[in-house]
Amino acid sequence: MPLERESMDETGAEMQGYRGGGTMADYTLITPEMEDMGGGVINDGNDKNEVLLEDVEPRKRKFPYCDLISHGGMLSGAYNLASVTLGSGIITLPSAFNSTGIVLSVVVLLVISLATVFSTYLLALAVDKTGYRGYEKLARGLLGRGWDYWAAFNMWMFCFGSCVSYVISVGDMLRPILDDPSVNPFLQTVWGNRCLVIVIWFCVMLPLSIPKEINSLRYASVVGVSFIMYFVVAIVVHAVRGFEHGKPRHDLKLFRSGNGAIIGFSLFIFAFLCQTNCLEVYAEMRKPTPRRMTRDTMLSMVICCFLYIISGFFGYADFGDAITDSVLLYYNVRDDPMIAVAYAGLAFKLCVGFAICMQPSRDSMYYCIGWNVTTMPFWKNALFCTALAIVALVLGLFIPSITIVFGLVGSLCGGFLGFIFPSLFYMYTGNWSLRTVGFFHYFCTYLLLLSGVVAVVFGTTAAVFGEVEKN
Repeated sequence: MPLERESMDETGAEMQGYRGGGTMADYTLITPEMEDMGGGVINDGNDKNEVLLEDVEPRKRKFPYCDLISHGGMLSGAYNLASVTLGSGIITLPSAFNSTGIVLSVVVLLVISLATVFSTYLLALAVDKTGYRGYEKLARGLLGRGWDYWAAFNMWMFCFGSCVSYVISVGDMLRPILDDPSVNPFLQTVWGNRCLVIVIWFCVMLPLSIPKEINSLRYASVVGVSFIMYFVVAIVVHAVRGFEHGKPRHDLKLFRSGNGAIIGFSLFIFAFLCQTNCLEVYAEMRKPTPRRMTRDTMLSMVICCFLYIISGFFGYADFGDAITDSVLLYYNVRDDPMIAVAYAGLAFKLCVGFAICMQPSRDSMYYCIGWNVTTMPFWKNALFCTALAIVALVLGLFIPSITIVFGLVGSLCGGFLGFIFPSLFYMYTGNWSLRTVGFFHYFCTYLLLLSGVVAVVFGTTAAVFGEVEKN
């Protein structure tokens, strides 16, 4: 049974490669290859719009090497996905290694990396087959009325939870900086720390969250990922300095079981969740195809998985069983210039990440309310974003640990957005059977769906039980 498509007006506005004005029939399709060839349009009286490609020399670019990270290119997509993935989740990886064990952590990271690549491939296939763009439209068009609101809720909860985690991380960064006798005694108290977080939030995070759109983020993504890479290098160097005779000082566990291992699994899911922005990256590609999306995601996940394994292992080797929370709480920033520079770069990444996550969180709420961000007045959007940012600030100030947020959001929202929804979207695009899609797609899609159900049920239960057990 054929699927209902978006209206012609809406779909036409989203189509890429059209130039000029007029009606749809007057448009001329010009691909990037045609543009590079310098092709022109002629009218021979029979075919109204015919692209002439013969006898035309390729157009030379004035600065060919300045377009290395070109808009919609492979590096641009990979870096944008890596920037979304490499957020505050990396600071909990040493704690996750402690909860899960080294060998099991590496295996889980590799499996989730592959699952992330496959899930983004399924999302691209669903968009390619249906024309729906966005989780909400895919859920409504493929699964039925009401599922779009559940998808919007999961999108909002994950992105808003990320905003809360950024506020908590800023507070965690300030603790070792303020822990010194020369610092004002009030600033060393809980409320002193909160006052500084409020100042940073008001001066940096809030202004970045108010604009309707944040464009041209590919260069900011490169800078942010570079800071994360430097932070990982700082983790490795600090750990190696503490080794005794070339070996870690602490007794490291290869495997762990129990409730802690399940919570660690939820932290890994949260750390890899980039599906919230992958559809935007897919739409901005020069020639969006599922194969290209898979290529960009695979490149991004190779970088992220490598950095996660390195930071998780060396952070765990540095502090051993003592590390149960954000790694930011365990360094002496004042006496180590390298760590201080890493903290400064990470602070930049956290502030920008707060604004980036605020926008999809806002858009999910706008979808449920029925507002359109492109047509609403600026002051209305500013007031709404300010109110949402205030709520994130308050929660970030009073939630005691970042692992609480990651455990709940990673298991519940990560299970749906990263595993369950991509599987269901692909299944409900039509013509789904073992014969039509093949054994590999059939088996892996069901395995991805089952993994999402396990993550939601057991991960959420373990996160709640773990907090109850602590108290």
